Amino acid sequence: MIDGQVRFVVQQDGDRHVLLPGGRKCAMRDAARWCRTDLERSVEVEHDGRRTRLVLRLGAIEVRLPERSYTPLHLVVIRGFGQEPILLLTNVAPTKEREHAVWIADIYLTRWKCEEAYRFVKQAYGLEDVRVRSCVALRNVYVLVMAVLYFVSVVIGAKAKLNLIFKQVCEKAKRFYEIATFYPYAVADGIHRLLFSSPSGPLPPPPPSDPGQLVLAFAKPPT
Repeated sequence: MIDGQVRFVVQQDGDRHVLLPGGRKCAMRDAARWCRTDLERSVEVEHDGRRTRLVLRLGAIEVRLPERSYTPLHLVVIRGFGQEPILLLTNVAPTKEREHAVWIADIYLTRWKCEEAYRFVKQAYGLEDVRVRSCVALRNVYVLVMAVLYFVSVVIGAKAKLNLIFKQVCEKAKRFYEIATFYPYAVADGIHRLLFSSPSGPLPPPPPSDPGQLVLAFAKPPT
């Protein structure tokens, strides 16, 4: 990926070794201690229906891999989400127009949103349980599911005239807490309850029609 000149942003566990600007070799978690995190950003995180405001501190330091010492890389450090910082390794060079650490964090957040959308499609719509007999049929199912995802994520969430429908569908989800930030989960639950709220099984036969004649109701004989 480095040799192919492909730009990347990859999260690291911290045990991989890198070279600091002075040539010192150490693990990434140790290199993060040398990184100054001067930039501060305030974000809101929602967990179990409760919103918490966190203050993040971001910074970046230039590093190199021991086996690729001729290629400059950057280690972005994000502190504030937990005891251990988030480490992002990237070959995207900084620019004067953007704050490099914040820019890389936004790129990784966009990637996380894409992965969350893929996981949502597989879990909420049971896409892995679809049984078809050809690749064309499977592709058509994927097209329909993506169309539903677009409608749920973009149309319902964006247009004000559908706010009432959106609220009713979310309320049908019967969530104990407020609607989550990634609301397609709640929308999927609400649609499932709306479409499958009727009891399963065959419908009872309709009552007999009125013949229009006087019918005497006799008592049943004792058994």
